[in-house]
Amino acid sequence: MAEQGPQQSLATLPTPAAGPPVDGRDWVVIFSGTPWANGAHRQHALARELTVDHRVLFVDPSGHLPRWRLQVELVADDLWHTAGPALLPFGRHLSPANRVNRWLAAFLLRRWLRRRSASVRLLWLDEDLAAPVATRLGEAAVVYDATDLDWTFTRRWNRPHLRRALRSAVGAADLVLASSTALPERMPVSDPPPVVLPNGCDPDRFSPAGPVAPWLTGLRRPRIGYCGAVDTRAFDAELVAAVARAHPEWTFLLIGPSTRAGRAPLVRLANVELVDAVRFVDVPSILRACDVTIIPYRVGGLVDYVHPKKCYEYLALGKPVVATPLPALRALADTIRLAGDAESFAAAVSDALDEAGVPHEADRRRELATRNSWSARGVELRALLAGLPR
Repeated sequence: MAEQGPQQSLATLPTPAAGPPVDGRDWVVIFSGTPWANGAHRQHALARELTVDHRVLFVDPSGHLPRWRLQVELVADDLWHTAGPALLPFGRHLSPANRVNRWLAAFLLRRWLRRRSASVRLLWLDEDLAAPVATRLGEAAVVYDATDLDWTFTRRWNRPHLRRALRSAVGAADLVLASSTALPERMPVSDPPPVVLPNGCDPDRFSPAGPVAPWLTGLRRPRIGYCGAVDTRAFDAELVAAVARAHPEWTFLLIGPSTRAGRAPLVRLANVELVDAVRFVDVPSILRACDVTIIPYRVGGLVDYVHPKKCYEYLALGKPVVATPLPALRALADTIRLAGDAESFAAAVSDALDEAGVPHEADRRRELATRNSWSARGVELRALLAGLPR
C-alpha cells in the first residue's frame, strides 16, 4: 500500500477509494488484531458470517510505520477490507501514538462511510488497542471479541500498556464475547459478563474426502500430525521430543512456522519432519495423510486459556486427536484424548492409532465438528446481536 511522506497534512490526505453503492443495509466495522491477509482465523470466519445481514468493513491493525492513505477493496460479497491508517510509529508501544493513530483511522473511515450514507450498527473490536475508536463512528453498539490476551504476546515492559487497552476495550463494549471457556476468568470484570462463543471450523474444507499431498507418500507410517506454530510460547517441543525418542517407529509431521528455540529440541530427531508454513488451502491435504493429530500445548503458562480451532479441524477430517489438558478442551474429553506428560501422551497416541481406522469413530468425530462449524457459530452470533441496540 502506498505511503505518504511525513510532511503531508490532514488537509491534503488522499480521497478514499471508491466504494460500494448505497443499499440501506447497516454496517459492521471490524478493527481486527489479525490482518485480512492471514485469512484463516476466527476473525475472518466471523466477518464472513456477519455478512449474512450486514455489510462489513474489515480494518487491519496499524503497522509500525506511518500509513496515511485509506484504500478500501472488495474481498468477498458484502465484505470490504482496508489497512489500518497510522500517523505515528510505535502505536503498539506508546499510548499517545496509539490514540493519534486511532483518531486518524476514525476520521478517514467516518468520511468514507458518510460519503456512502452508511449507517454503522456495530463497531467490532478484537484488537484491544482499537478501543479509542469507540463512539467515533456513530455506531449503535460495540462488540468486543476476546480471541486472545494481547498482552501475553509482548515483552514485559509493554504489558501494562496493553492491559490498559484491554480494560478500555472491555469497558466500551455492549457485548463481550470470549473464544474460550478459560478466557473470562482472565479478563477484566465486565457488565454484562462475557459470553463464550467458541472457535469453530469449516467441515467442508476439512472433509475426509479429498486429495492427499503427494509428497507425503514417502514418509513412513504411522504419521502423527500437527499444524501450527512451533515456538516456545505455546508449543511444548520438549514433550514432543520425549515422545518421539520413545517411539522411533512413529513419524511426527509438524507443519507451520517455527522459531529457532521452538525447534531446537527436535532438529536432531530422525523421525521428526519440520515443514515450514504452508498455505491454509493446502493444510487439509497434508493432514489427510496423518493417522493421528496432536495439540501439544503448554499448560499452566500464559496461553493455556486458548481454544485451538485446529481441534475441530482435526475432528472434521475424522482424525483421532491427542492434546494436553487445556482447560477449554476438557469438555471434549469424551471425544479426544487428553494427556499431560510424555508417558501418558505416548500412551494416548498409541491408543488413538488403534482406533484410527474405525469408521464409526471417525463419523462421531466429524459429527461433533459439524455441530461446531463456523456457520453454526454464525447462528449463535446473530441471536446474540439481536439483543443489541439498532
